[in-house]
Amino acid sequence: MPPVNWFRPPADGDSGTLNVCYEALDIHVVRGRADDVALTVEGEERSFARLLTEVAACAGVLRAFGVGLGDRVVVAELSPENRVVVPLAVARVGAVAAYDNTAGAAGKVRVDVSGFGVDADEVPWDVAMRAGRTDPAGCADVPGDGVMATHGDDVLTVLQAVGASDDHRAAAPAGATLVEVGGVRFWSFGTA
Repeated sequence: MPPVNWFRPPADGDSGTLNVCYEALDIHVVRGRADDVALTVEGEERSFARLLTEVAACAGVLRAFGVGLGDRVVVAELSPENRVVVPLAVARVGAVAAYDNTAGAAGKVRVDVSGFGVDADEVPWDVAMRAGRTDPAGCADVPGDGVMATHGDDVLTVLQAVGASDDHRAAAPAGATLVEVGGVRFWSFGTA
């Protein structure tokens, strides 16, 4: 099992706290790897610093819409460049990415290729991200036994994503692929 950067280590029945996004991005920037390649998307390399900037901005938007620890965010079809940004942003604020049948799925916010949906209002992606860059979100303290994502009956826990679960690492559900950023593995859905 890889070491985990706990915000509060587990002790005496307490599952401790950590953050998947911190494990995937922040810790690498802090340790001097800001310019190293974190991920390649459609042939374009993304550094840890660039990806962190985008994820923190997206998380800022989610936080502005009132998304917080344990809230459900419905994630629908996303562009290839945002299939990594959105799940890490959801994890950054401590929410749960719900990849269920999104047509009638309920959640605090819905995120898809067009932008962010809250109730009946839709905010275009570029407008929301410009706003998010003015107030990027920090990392929430997430319980170690928390959930990062759901898809039907499939569940990806925080500890599975960081590779510190007794269950080892979770397999990707039907229609998903596992993406790895900074040693963290999580689900990504999409066709391209």
